[in-house]
Amino acid sequence: MNKQLITIYTLIKMKVCFTVLCSVVLLSCEQVVGFDYQAERKICLNCILNPDSIVRVDLYYTRTLDETGEFEPVTNATLEFFENGEPWGTANPVSEGNYQLNKKPLEGKTYAVKCTAPGNLPLTAETTVQEKPDVAYVVQSRKKYERWQEGSESSHFYWLLVDYQLKDQNGKDFYWNYTLGWYSPYKKYNYGERVSYISPYIDDFNRVVDPESKNGFYYKLYARLTDAGVDGEQLTFTKDMTTKKIDVFFNADEHYDRYMKSSVQLWLIEEWEELPFKEPVQIYSNIENGTGIFGSASFIYLSFRNE
Repeated sequence: MNKQLITIYTLIKMKVCFTVLCSVVLLSCEQVVGFDYQAERKICLNCILNPDSIVRVDLYYTRTLDETGEFEPVTNATLEFFENGEPWGTANPVSEGNYQLNKKPLEGKTYAVKCTAPGNLPLTAETTVQEKPDVAYVVQSRKKYERWQEGSESSHFYWLLVDYQLKDQNGKDFYWNYTLGWYSPYKKYNYGERVSYISPYIDDFNRVVDPESKNGFYYKLYARLTDAGVDGEQLTFTKDMTTKKIDVFFNADEHYDRYMKSSVQLWLIEEWEELPFKEPVQIYSNIENGTGIFGSASFIYLSFRNE
């Protein structure tokens, strides 16, 4: 055996020995590490102020990752509300985890909440109630449903082409739009799961491509309209509607807007498991020393049943 072969053979033996030695060292350092599921439990406060409704608050404790079952309600809390810095009222418990203040907030006012519960840091948050969306519309055309049948209430409706004008107020506004559809068998309105129309003001974050839709796409759950670059101007757009629908617009404060957007993003990620790339989404919260949302929204409802 020549010197070159001896050298190669020696190097191979050294590499094998080094590999075995590393394996022994790594195995000797192996240790079973337990994952600590325990985390500090927080209070979750959820309250959306609406000028058309009295104040309602949901108050529950968060759970750790290894906990299952129902969320534990917070039953011994004191909830104080302030309007423009002045005491406004104290919410009373109406059931376990649910509190109520029999007052309606006013548009343009700033409200704060302070929640105190034994053994917990005080929770605080603030919101300014936005003005209701100023929306006008004109029905451009009206067409009878193609399968209209006598005696069939579910087929009795008209297709509408509607021109909208949304007069934006000065300052930041965060508009959201969704529809309610009349469901004849149960004589009630159901929530529509998609909105589809063309407008330069719509945020595309929840846009879904769908070749079968009239526009080739739709917005899942809601359409979010922004006034970026058109503050204080008229936002105009056209929509297809029917006489069985109610069109709902609401103007959210910054906190509820961010909460809504992050919630829809998380819903989309969980709904479409086949997405090749997923980014973690943290649900927005503005609750100091806790979690949840204290925000506000002002609504308008446009019914087309008599058009």
